[in-house]
This record gives sequence, C-alpha cells and structure tokens, in this order.
Amino acid sequence: MSDYIIFKFRAINKHLLASLVNSEIYFAQPSCLNDPFDCRVEVLRALDNAIIQSPPESRETLMKLRKMKDFFEKVQADTSRIGVSSFSLDLNNPLMWSHYANDHRGVSLMYSFPEGYFYDNKDRILGITRVEYDTNPLTDWLVHRAPSLGTFEEFGVALITKILTIKAKPWEYEGEVRILRRAPGVESLDRKHLRQVCFGLETAEADVALITKIIKQGQYDLTLCKMVRCSDTDFGIKPEEI
Repeated sequence: MSDYIIFKFRAINKHLLASLVNSEIYFAQPSCLNDPFDCRVEVLRALDNAIIQSPPESRETLMKLRKMKDFFEKVQADTSRIGVSSFSLDLNNPLMWSHYANDHRGVSLMYSFPEGYFYDNKDRILGITRVEYDTNPLTDWLVHRAPSLGTFEEFGVALITKILTIKAKPWEYEGEVRILRRAPGVESLDRKHLRQVCFGLETAEADVALITKIIKQGQYDLTLCKMVRCSDTDFGIKPEEI
C-alpha cells in the first residue's frame, strides 16, 4: 500500500506559521476558492446542455432526472458546504511557486499520507482525489456516463464526486490533488505526515531561520531543502537539501 506524496505551496505569513506550530491544515469552503467555478458548476445548466447533446437513447433518462429539481438544488447546496484542501504533485513547477508561494519567496510543504489515513478518518475526511481538467467535464459526464449508472444512489454519489473534482482546462498546470472534508475548517495532523519543507528561490534568510526554528521546536522529523536553478537548462529548478 503506497503513500500519497503531495505538495502544498504557501506564502510565509501568520497562517502558515500557525499551521506549523499547531501541525494542522486548513480546509476552505468552495466560496473562498480562487476559481468561482470550483465546486460550483451549475448542475441544472449542465443537465440542460447534456439533454440537448445526448443521443435519443439516453435523452429520455436525462429528461426524467431534470424533473427532480429539488434534488439537484440540494446537491448544489451540499457541495457548497464541503471543505477543500488543495495540493500539487509537482514540487518543481515554477508556476506553482510563483502563484501560490509568493513569487518564490514562500515554501512548499510535502505531506505523506498512507491510504489507511483516509479510512481511519472517514468520519471527517471524504477522501483524496486528482482533479480533472476539461472544457465541459460535467456536461460530458452527464451525456456519456450518467445514463448508464445502475441506481439513483450510485448516480447521486457519482454526481457529487464529479462536481467536487473538476476544473476548467486553463487550470491544468496545477496538477491538483485535493483532500475533501465533510466541513470547512482546521484539521489537526500527526507531525509525521509533514515530511519536507522546501524554501523558494527568493525566500528571505530571516524567514528560513524562523521556519527552521519552528520545525526544530515542534520536533518534526523531516527534510529541509531550498530550490535552486538547474545548471543544465535555462529555466529549470530543483530542490537541494540544506
């Protein structure tokens, strides 16, 4: 059973420092995410588009579903109350360093979660999943996949999962992995899950010293590293242990 190795890019501020001192991660409500469509694609609009695009053999099924307006409105409301914590699979992605780690002045935190972590905490944690990027992922799913689902319960679970794990194509560079929680808020972690803290190309020495002190005082067992320029490429970066 392999571990999930994921990276969280952060600016250095009071929220980051508190998360290190307390060993915790934050789950945001969808309305606080930087993409106004994230977890908030309009389901009924996608269903209407799917009905128009569907072949005759599946259109009837979708039209029956369209009559269940209350159900879809409840799904839309329920997904808006989920907690989302976003990560990436790629430490060496320069765009992630620029966009989420304060122009390379922040840090990347590498977490390691065994698969059992999500089973052991299923009362709070819904799971971990990769994000799908496409132009019309919900509409396409309703056209091609939804009509073949066996039961209404199966359809409902699959629909909620789809809403929470799709984003528009331009976000694809993030290579996002997200952990979903039943509610927004702070989740305490065993310190063993944080395995690496990596500083950016431009992280100030004072910030390096401060975070190093917090890590030592918190008795974390992890690796400290700093991103450096690759000598064999024009734009490449890589981590170097310090």
